[in-house]
Amino acid sequence: MLSVLEKFKIDVNANAQIQRIVKGWNTEILLEEKDASASYFLDVKDGKIDSVRQFEKGSDPDHQTKIVCDQEIMQGLFEGRVNAIRANNDGLLEIYGGMSDQVKFDAIAIILWGIC
Repeated sequence: MLSVLEKFKIDVNANAQIQRIVKGWNTEILLEEKDASASYFLDVKDGKIDSVRQFEKGSDPDHQTKIVCDQEIMQGLFEGRVNAIRANNDGLLEIYGGMSDQVKFDAIAIILWGIC
């Protein structure tokens, strides 16, 4: 999963259209896989994903947004195979946090993969 997130980071940070939309966006996103022992953290600073970290569950860093789902859904979400809105509506994905963070995340998915 870490390699998937690193590729996502590179793709987001290199995309000029995404950078225009998320300029000034600062947030911390916790990614918790229900069926795995590790969780992940994305630190977004001024619209760029500054860091991707893996850590053991239970040692959660401070975060503004949290995404919780099974490992397969999480990987599909960051590879562009899973629509976050549909997965959330189907009960496969839980998103906690501000609506503006969710909208920006959805915009990234639409631009990178055409998912809406």
